[in-house]
Amino acid sequence: MEFSEIQAFPKAELHCHLDGSIRPATLMEIAKVQNMAIPQDLAVVKEAMTAPADAQDLVDYLAPFDFVAPYLQTEIALEMAAFDVMEQAFEDGIVYIEIRFAPSLSQEKGLTVSQTILAVARGIAKAEEKYPIDGNILVIGMRQEKQEEIKKVFQETQQLENPKVVGLDLAGPELDDSVTDLSETYRLVIDETSLSLTLHAGECGCIANVVDSVAHGAQRVGHGIAIATDEAVQEKLIAANVCIEGCPTSNLQTKAIEKISDYPIRNWLAKGVQFCLNTDNKTVSDTTLSKEYDLVMKTFDLDFIDFYQMNQVAINAAFASSVIRSKVQTKMQAASQKYL
Repeated sequence: MEFSEIQAFPKAELHCHLDGSIRPATLMEIAKVQNMAIPQDLAVVKEAMTAPADAQDLVDYLAPFDFVAPYLQTEIALEMAAFDVMEQAFEDGIVYIEIRFAPSLSQEKGLTVSQTILAVARGIAKAEEKYPIDGNILVIGMRQEKQEEIKKVFQETQQLENPKVVGLDLAGPELDDSVTDLSETYRLVIDETSLSLTLHAGECGCIANVVDSVAHGAQRVGHGIAIATDEAVQEKLIAANVCIEGCPTSNLQTKAIEKISDYPIRNWLAKGVQFCLNTDNKTVSDTTLSKEYDLVMKTFDLDFIDFYQMNQVAINAAFASSVIRSKVQTKMQAASQKYL
């Protein structure tokens, strides 16, 4: 497939961080409406928002988030950011996207969890009114925070009962056993609501966290690259029908893999591992979903069937309503006719 064909095809993305995916020009506008200082050189802002070329690990990769965070402390900022990510998705041919963010990272000026969620939901809704795209929210609890604080975020999320919020996630520094250690904080919520669970696991060598994620009911695993050579764990995911939210460029930048050809996509597709492709952070990784597909299709000589399969897995694993899933599947099926 040509790049233009990849971009035009109606795609679905399940792993996209709000604060890592704002366009630099939009962040400058967000700063302006809040009367906040920010460099007026777009190239300087972009550099600050992009992962350093010499990043050695996940910690280095996450450095740009510290630059962005101060600008996302008001409702208008979050609303503008969410609209921007949705608009980018539309321009990249995405028809369904789940945007994840951590409310606790936008509370420095007194916003409540509910206020942050409602602001992001408004931004998504405005984009849905303007463009033919659907979006939902995944609320993140940050592992490095106190367990009581994570629990409070999830409980307030539950109480809000906003239809745009479809799932929970844990992100941040990944220590072994962190999934089990924090299980009480998310089980209390997902056991009592219709919220689904996806967990960052196996992003940096923590195979045990992938196993624990499946054991604790996660329907999807963010990254999961640690199990690249672990056949037994891969079989566990296949048996449990758990989807891996793959993010190749991000994994390359965090040194989870040494080179893109090390990414196990061909093996996973052949074995029947449920796998979909994602950007992780559009701006931090300087990528788009179309670029990710173009990269893996060229590197591994994949064909349209592989491309279509990954998109089908994505929408089937989405935490969207049956109405949205059916609508997206119809669009994908119609667009696929020229290739089949």
